[in-house]
Amino acid sequence: MIPKNWKAYLVWAIGIAVITALIALGLLPKDTPIPPPPVPAFDEAQIQERCGWQRDDDAVKAVADKLAFRAFADTPAGQAADPLPDHVYLWDSFNKVLGRGPPSKDQGSIGSCVSFGTNNAVTYTLGAQLAMQGGGADQFRDVSEEVTYGGSRVQVGGGRIRGDGSVGAWAAQFVNKWGIVAREKHGDYDLTTYSVSRCREFGSQGVPAALQEIAKQRPVKDITLVKTWGEAKKALASGYAIAVCSDRGFRMQRDANGICEPSGQWMHCMALIGYATINGRDYGRIENSWGPTAHTGQVGPGDPPPSGFYADSNVVNGMLQQGDSWAFSAVQGWPARKLNWFIRHDNRAEPLGRLALNRKMEVLYAMVP
Repeated sequence: MIPKNWKAYLVWAIGIAVITALIALGLLPKDTPIPPPPVPAFDEAQIQERCGWQRDDDAVKAVADKLAFRAFADTPAGQAADPLPDHVYLWDSFNKVLGRGPPSKDQGSIGSCVSFGTNNAVTYTLGAQLAMQGGGADQFRDVSEEVTYGGSRVQVGGGRIRGDGSVGAWAAQFVNKWGIVAREKHGDYDLTTYSVSRCREFGSQGVPAALQEIAKQRPVKDITLVKTWGEAKKALASGYAIAVCSDRGFRMQRDANGICEPSGQWMHCMALIGYATINGRDYGRIENSWGPTAHTGQVGPGDPPPSGFYADSNVVNGMLQQGDSWAFSAVQGWPARKLNWFIRHDNRAEPLGRLALNRKMEVLYAMVP
């Protein structure tokens, strides 16, 4: 089978042949590095089988109507009037807490994107909370997408969906009312490594009772809808990441600023984990769940993880207005916070403020012993 990006492979093969010849002629040193082969391009079929958001406005309303704050604009953080920074990089929390960048996740050939978008938003929120409190790597745990996927579809959704996929509101309600489960071994259930087959199993049969009990020990404290770009900026500036569900598709190639232009239709869920000002305009940083090599090109400002891209704020605003995007809070009450540890200048992180360190806040759902 000829790969979709066969021209890139041809150029690579010619380049290898030229480098090899120059080494043989003594014109290049023998330890000249050989460039890796190009990354295979995602084709449309691969993209569509990974899209699994199911739009259900009634399900969203049923979840939102039971919340103390139906939309982020109603929360204390959403009503904060303080000027917002021109950029927020929530991924910096991983460097501060774990001493390394965040993992790039790959959902594989299944439409489990809603669980990945939700869990990415939850873990980035957790990372921000731990960084604010001066927490360490021993307090952080990755979260099982298989549990969130199965719980959203069966425990919340009642098994109504045939085939892959879920509703953003269902996943948000599951992590809030049931909880999250760490990606580790729990009795007879080894969740240390993500499994597409287990995702399908839980998505069909629901979360086993033993894992439901574990999830209930660590519920996400609060959820709320995010409906506009203005709300999203305020949420991110206070350390609340967002799961964004929409039908907006994008090009797979990033430009020199890490931006992907909108293109096509993806019934998909991704996480909004930061923003930046590029050439005088706002851009949101979107974390995808198709692995670190799905998107190609420059990653853009702030050295973000390679598994995502920047998108124009007007495009993100349109995605949010589709009505099934959710912010997650590690504490109840949605306080407005100035988490200046991720506001970087000259590529250096600012020190964590003593006020943040001393602030007494209830630690969430978090995987904190």
